Amino acid sequence: MSPILVACLSFALSSVTILLLRPICIYFDHVDSPGGRKRHGLVTPLSGGLAISLSVMLLGIGLIPSQMFAGFAIGLCILLLLGAMDDRNHVAATLRLALQAAAVVIGMCLMGGVQLHSVGNLLGTGNLHLGAWSVVFTLFAAVGIINAVNMIDGMDGLAGGFSLLLVLVILALAAGTSAVNIVLLCTVIGSVVGFLAFNLRMPWQRHARIFLGDAGSLVLGYILVWFAIQASQGPQAVIEPITAVWLFGLPLADTVYLMGSRLLRRKSPLAADRYHFHHLLMRYGLTPGWALYAWLFVAALFMGVGVLGTLLHVPEYVMCGAYLLVFAGYCVLCNMFWRRRSYGRVLRSSKG
Repeated sequence: MSPILVACLSFALSSVTILLLRPICIYFDHVDSPGGRKRHGLVTPLSGGLAISLSVMLLGIGLIPSQMFAGFAIGLCILLLLGAMDDRNHVAATLRLALQAAAVVIGMCLMGGVQLHSVGNLLGTGNLHLGAWSVVFTLFAAVGIINAVNMIDGMDGLAGGFSLLLVLVILALAAGTSAVNIVLLCTVIGSVVGFLAFNLRMPWQRHARIFLGDAGSLVLGYILVWFAIQASQGPQAVIEPITAVWLFGLPLADTVYLMGSRLLRRKSPLAADRYHFHHLLMRYGLTPGWALYAWLFVAALFMGVGVLGTLLHVPEYVMCGAYLLVFAGYCVLCNMFWRRRSYGRVLRSSKG
């Protein structure tokens, strides 16, 4: 079956599943209600993650039955369950991390055979092979990425749009190779596009009709890190491990910056707040739509640098150092703009 047909089938299945799940989610009160930090004005079903997962798994079982896909599906189901629990009632951080670890170790490493064996030539002294530490490093990297994607899901189309962008980049690089499973990539693309059709604000759709929920953002994080690790490991690798860091460049920078700033303010690094990069864009006057496009543009710049470095065969230690410099610049600029915004608000209050 052609990849285009697979993507179209996945899109159709995702769209139909969303329509079928909408009344069910409303009946069982599996919805996101307005109030508190949430600025949407309507009760919205949290069915996006379930629709994406179901369409990917149903097509995958029929098209690519294998132990690898079984591991992929098991990890997906664990995170889907965790996210659904978290959407209903807050899950303690320890249980949350334990289930994420189970999804990565059991689904990704043991059954799927997807793990980091090397992190590349980051020091200029040759490839750093992980050996017995492979599973530990994979666990650390995968859980970090999963939570980074989960943390950026604070605006319509953000996590879904980023996921679609990253998967398309990997598809373009891996086309014609066996580095990743192209059929699985296409099922994810179709499923995410089906979700975005109901989530993005359009001229005919002023508000999102569904949300991802934690279930969706955790699942997308798992899918993305699976593909990134697959594409960067082994003799068929199409990117270097440091390129994968650039592909996740903006979510990683945003997450590490926020967790560090929360610790400095003596708050939990996992606490929710409104200091993400997309919040900063909206604080400076961008509408949600334009803030989404600006955020995705910056994310695409990170990806572009990583891909260009791979194509030009820039040494990995140079790309690593460059990312650290860019991250430092990101932190400095965010601090500067947040302080200016806070100062302007104080000044306006004093004049009032």
